[in-house]
Amino acid sequence: MAGGKKKWSDTVGRAGRGLLLGAVNGLFGGGGGMVAVPLLERDLPTREAHATAIAAVLPAAVLSSAVYAFTGRTPLALLVPVALGVSLGGYIGAKLLRILPVRPTNVLFGLLMLIAGLGMVF
Repeated sequence: MAGGKKKWSDTVGRAGRGLLLGAVNGLFGGGGGMVAVPLLERDLPTREAHATAIAAVLPAAVLSSAVYAFTGRTPLALLVPVALGVSLGGYIGAKLLRILPVRPTNVLFGLLMLIAGLGMVF
């Protein structure tokens, strides 16, 4: 019986982290992946955390995009070419994640977060 309770609390905790991730993604426009990876690494190895972050952020991004599009906040002339580039880049990145060593991937991810954060502050 205790195992059932543990599984329930794990599910509730994961759903809570998902709620946080969705809110961050909707508020900051896709930055949820930077929050998702560290949260998912509590339960998954690094590569799986990165891959799962993309899969988890996708529904939130689609829903947020719909809200922004239907409220007139998404200029289609900008959206279409950027979406095409992001799609191609996502495909390339997913292929690279399979072959790059974990440690350099983590270092690059951390540097990207640092640079992005500094860029936002300054």
